[in-house]
Amino acid sequence: EHPSRGSPRPRRSPPPSRPVLGARSVPLVARMALPPIFDEALERIFNNWTTLALAVDQAWGGPHSRDKRYLLQEEVVQYLIAGSKKRRPLSHDNRDDVEALAVMMYTRLDELFNCETDDGSDEEVAHLCLRLINTCRAGDLSFAQEFLQRAPTAPADLSKSQGQTKMEYATEEDALLDKMHGMTIDDAIGEGGSSEGSDDELGEGAALPPPLSTAPLAPVHEGAETAGVEEAPELASKGRGSKVAEEPVIDEDGFETVVKGRRKK
Repeated sequence: EHPSRGSPRPRRSPPPSRPVLGARSVPLVARMALPPIFDEALERIFNNWTTLALAVDQAWGGPHSRDKRYLLQEEVVQYLIAGSKKRRPLSHDNRDDVEALAVMMYTRLDELFNCETDDGSDEEVAHLCLRLINTCRAGDLSFAQEFLQRAPTAPADLSKSQGQTKMEYATEEDALLDKMHGMTIDDAIGEGGSSEGSDDELGEGAALPPPLSTAPLAPVHEGAETAGVEEAPELASKGRGSKVAEEPVIDEDGFETVVKGRRKK
């Protein structure tokens, strides 16, 4: 019979999540006859997983981060149930079984939240989940009860925890291209070390280059043979009609230039 209108419907634990775009579908496995304390203890395990709580709190998985958290928990439940029905059920005392579940959760954290667990918490959570289902299947509820008494109901203070952003590149060329992306010409010149400094870079009190020499140029005599230098008109006009002690002029080839005197008419 269908439930009548207005009658309360049974609630699932954990609550069903909304569909997540791009999420991997969970294979449906018939739930075993597990006591309700199993779901309660498993919920507490995931609530106290600091890495997962950070991923949800800081929305590493986007706007559906909370839905992805429940999706991961349901995938672990299905994994545990399927493993318990094997000819050799999964065991928390088997190192390979613990590592296999840890790898599964590590991979799904990367796919759902783009984060990695380098603190070994994935193996710790995997061991707790396997021990929980093993004891509950055997009818021993002491571990689940003890865990609920010791574990806090709320996650740890996330303000004391902090994720670390790490960028990895497949090749050195990819890292170089990413570094050059968006770099301006001024940034490139600054990193390359320009030989020309701006006025701001000199600052107050900085040593300035020495001024150019103000010594007078040597007079150019009329009729003198110069190497490609034309005679300045003003200097030539001043030199006419005045006797100046003439000194030998040595050209660039080391020869002395003979200056001819002007005869008086």
